[in-house]
Amino acid sequence: MNNNPSFRKFLVFTMIAVLLFPSTILLAEMSGAELLSLLREKDHVFNSTGYKFSFVMSMNGDPFDPNQGRVFMDCKATWTTEGSFAMKITNYYEHPPVFALLGSGNYGPIDYDEDGNLIIWRSLEKYILSEPDRNDSIEKIKSFFVAPNSNLVDKGGTQTLLHRFPIGSRDNMYQFNQFQLAIGQGFSRHLGTVTSIKILSSGLMKVTSQGSHGSVLGTWEVTLDPNFEYLVRKGNFTHDRADKPTIVIASNGIIMKDKLKVAKYGTLRFSDLFELSVEVTDISKVVGPNKLYDEVLSRLNSPLPPGSDITDFRGKKPIITTGK
Repeated sequence: MNNNPSFRKFLVFTMIAVLLFPSTILLAEMSGAELLSLLREKDHVFNSTGYKFSFVMSMNGDPFDPNQGRVFMDCKATWTTEGSFAMKITNYYEHPPVFALLGSGNYGPIDYDEDGNLIIWRSLEKYILSEPDRNDSIEKIKSFFVAPNSNLVDKGGTQTLLHRFPIGSRDNMYQFNQFQLAIGQGFSRHLGTVTSIKILSSGLMKVTSQGSHGSVLGTWEVTLDPNFEYLVRKGNFTHDRADKPTIVIASNGIIMKDKLKVAKYGTLRFSDLFELSVEVTDISKVVGPNKLYDEVLSRLNSPLPPGSDITDFRGKKPIITTGK
């Protein structure tokens, strides 16, 4: 296993990130139970048919240090008709890493080498595969050593991370989960008992529901657009012990193709930790071989480079080992 303290910090952040048809029912007559049933049906179509989604997500490359610039994630994701999910993420950064002083941006002693160079880890690419008998992801990351004058030192290298998740867990898909929420979809699994439904003068529907996000219980307030597949145009989640929303979501625009409608743009803000922006660039029905799925499967089936770090989340606590 890699003994670099800064690398172990990168792993800790990764674990935190993991652990972070048109209706015929009249709006005025729709009950909370009917609305939830409708949303589940639409989410099922979104998550189970043979579509491919292409989108770009962007956020600060380091949640604690905006001076490191933004990361742009070129994403492609697909659901196969057999129920498998595959996703490929290629990361591009606004600019090379820059130096920061100890104590700023959440940097501690473990983030510097013996010469005082700041060590920055950046994700380069990631492949995610979720199947009935397999739920894994593989990620390639690179270390950068930044001198106090912000010049890059000629050292560092790449590391491969393999993560194994319990069958059926969506934790392996957390980037896709964030994408879905940002564009106003995938809410049905988070909503519980609907406590109020109000039709606004704009024709939108404002809904309040007891629900959850992960294992955290709280209240969702969402504004749905009945004219466009009941997409969530605004939403926020406040957990039971908070006095302000911890998740805030907004979507706008529309993209329609191959009988599927999704929001074109979206944002998701999680507390003060990060704000994610999304732009959907294409949606398409998969006809013939699913080349994206085949590419991701091939990458996951390839031999691991020597020294790869393998994190197994399938037990009571994560176990990290080193590949031979």
